Amino acid sequence: MNFSWQSICLTAFGIFSAARALDLPEYAGLKTSLNNSILEVTLHNSKSLRNLWDQDTQDGMTDLVGRLQKDNETKVVIFKSDVPRYFVGHLDLTVPNLPEVVPAFSRLIYNISQLPQVTIGAVEGRARGAGNELLVSLDMRFAVKNDVLFGQPEVGSGTIPGGGGSQFLPGLIGRGLAMEYILSANDINAVDAEKIGWINKAFDSSAEMYKYIDGLTARFALFPQGGLSAGKTAINRRTTPTLEDLQGDVNLFLERIEDPIVQELSVKGSAGNETSAFELELNLGENILVLYQ
Repeated sequence: MNFSWQSICLTAFGIFSAARALDLPEYAGLKTSLNNSILEVTLHNSKSLRNLWDQDTQDGMTDLVGRLQKDNETKVVIFKSDVPRYFVGHLDLTVPNLPEVVPAFSRLIYNISQLPQVTIGAVEGRARGAGNELLVSLDMRFAVKNDVLFGQPEVGSGTIPGGGGSQFLPGLIGRGLAMEYILSANDINAVDAEKIGWINKAFDSSAEMYKYIDGLTARFALFPQGGLSAGKTAINRRTTPTLEDLQGDVNLFLERIEDPIVQELSVKGSAGNETSAFELELNLGENILVLYQ
């Protein structure tokens, strides 16, 4: 049987294309939408008014990131939320096996920071704890100005950010400001976050934000993925923490949760129902002081 060189190349290209296409299942804690080389990931915890990062979220993100690590068609991944007033509240501290969940979360955050795709956060609502740690691991962060807050509240309850917040944030805003916001457990709004480099840009409306993001992604979609990935690799060498750095924070976090004071504060913080927690955490940077009254 005779084969032309052209037919062999076309056949090989077809096999290669089929092998590299991104095929995503349905996830319990995420919604995904793939449009050519642009993937949108919507964080959606239907069980939480605060869009807490729970086991479903973690399992879905871990599977998704594993697929993206092997994918060479997708060029951009946009992370957003459809839960009103919350991007991601924080880690759900009621998850079973917390000492196992936190190290796995830390590894996931590191893997997200090293993805070959351009990663973008589009923020409407609150992003604290695990939600902010996801954001600072991304390549770019954009937000609307109204009703948006960022924060790492962990020190206010006696622990530390266990998923990379203490590692990534100083690189974005500097050591002094990272000390201020992490040690005070205070929130920062989108306007001030833009000024200090916590986020890239803040917008007056959601429409303006997505118009800007669409303009960027349209450019990225034109460029070879190899160039985008190589550019990221070069920048990451200078700007991202190592997995060992993140593991050090995990160890500190796991030490802190054994402290009786932390356990007492955790009990006080978990009092009430989801509705009362939703209201309390709208301004958690201020309301965390209630733990000490």
